[in-house]
Amino acid sequence: MRTLPKKSLAAMIAVLPLPGAPLYTGDPELVFRTAMSDLEHYICAGVDAIVLENSHDLPYIKPPLNQAGVDLMSRIATAVRSRFHGPVGIQMLEAANETALRIACKADLDFLRVEGYVFAHVGGAGLIEGCAGKLLRLRRELGCEQIQVFGDVKKKHCSHALTGDLDIVDVVKQSEFFLVDGVIVTGARTAEPPCPEELRRVQAQARVPVLIGSGMTAENISTYYPLADVFIVGSTFREGGRFLGPLEPARLNEFVRAFRSQKQA
Repeated sequence: MRTLPKKSLAAMIAVLPLPGAPLYTGDPELVFRTAMSDLEHYICAGVDAIVLENSHDLPYIKPPLNQAGVDLMSRIATAVRSRFHGPVGIQMLEAANETALRIACKADLDFLRVEGYVFAHVGGAGLIEGCAGKLLRLRRELGCEQIQVFGDVKKKHCSHALTGDLDIVDVVKQSEFFLVDGVIVTGARTAEPPCPEELRRVQAQARVPVLIGSGMTAENISTYYPLADVFIVGSTFREGGRFLGPLEPARLNEFVRAFRSQKQA
């Protein structure tokens, strides 16, 4: 079982538009090659873990997802698993958590990033309901209980008016009550960091690992490094720090150097 060690860097592969997505180019091999290219850069940089995400499938839809797209993501996940020896995780947008679990089980991945684990919120595609009960029952049914589930709390790009009476720590506690393996804290949007004070309160109360899911840069990692166990990073590696820009090796290496300097401090 490959588990994320404390103070690990999980690098995001933002997979190009999959079949069925409006921006899909019609070339599955381009999608596959680009993902493998990102992976090779991450291996050379020495990241600790990989996270796959169908980031380019804008605008996102709730499941069911296009089957050809799911099949291509499964192929990519299997290839990443064969080439990378550390932990590998996956997220399928929007809130296609059972689809992600089935891919992870088939490809022998190690963890999921899950939105809408407990309670409910409104995402770009509409109402997202809590999935913990169904997801963990499916995990048991599939016989892949070694796959860890990390749940976003007060997730970015979403309205949380439905749970406006709940503090983020309340969501953390409910997630733990529903057997989550770790909680993910983000800023309000992709590439925006979480509130440090909010992170401190989560860190003080959480009994499971705390992950940061957005906004880490070479300039701010020294501030955030003491506040979390795992750092999921993607946009800062890309041209201009843009979410869906092409990978820029110089930016990747700059961040990894800054991250390692914190590890060695």
